[in-house]
Amino acid sequence: ERAGGPPPHTQAGNATFNRAKLLNVGFKEAMREADWRCVYYHDVDLIPENDRNLYVCDASPKHASIAMDKFGYKLPYRGYFGGVSALTPDQYMKINGFPNNYWGWGGEDDDIATRIQLNGMLIVRPSVQVGRYKMIKHKHDKGNEENPKRFNMLAKTRRTWQHDGMNAR
Repeated sequence: ERAGGPPPHTQAGNATFNRAKLLNVGFKEAMREADWRCVYYHDVDLIPENDRNLYVCDASPKHASIAMDKFGYKLPYRGYFGGVSALTPDQYMKINGFPNNYWGWGGEDDDIATRIQLNGMLIVRPSVQVGRYKMIKHKHDKGNEENPKRFNMLAKTRRTWQHDGMNAR
């Protein structure tokens, strides 16, 4: 940190949060460190309840948190890809990573699910009995308010995914 607080455009403080952009940065940095074969994107507030939910990648992108207590241990909707997911580096690059333009809460997980579909890949999931997670209760983060533009942005994913992601400058 510099004197007077964190530099502008960081994820510290009360500025609007961009989870997806941070995941892209984390992926890029992790790949510099080692030749990883599987990368997990894991919300820190989710605790796995079943140790048979193996943290390994599959031939298709994996959504591991299919049954969260906050959703009554059911998938909230068919295309849901939030919480805990895993992709190989090749799968991640094929979909151009996460979008960089989702500031605030919501939308980026649905965007990546659409990218997976647009690239002809299926989402694999464990059974509801295996993919169970407990969410640690916490206050809503300041600076992470709902993104009011998320539904409009999601409607444009088909047109934006190829230039909004890992290849963006």
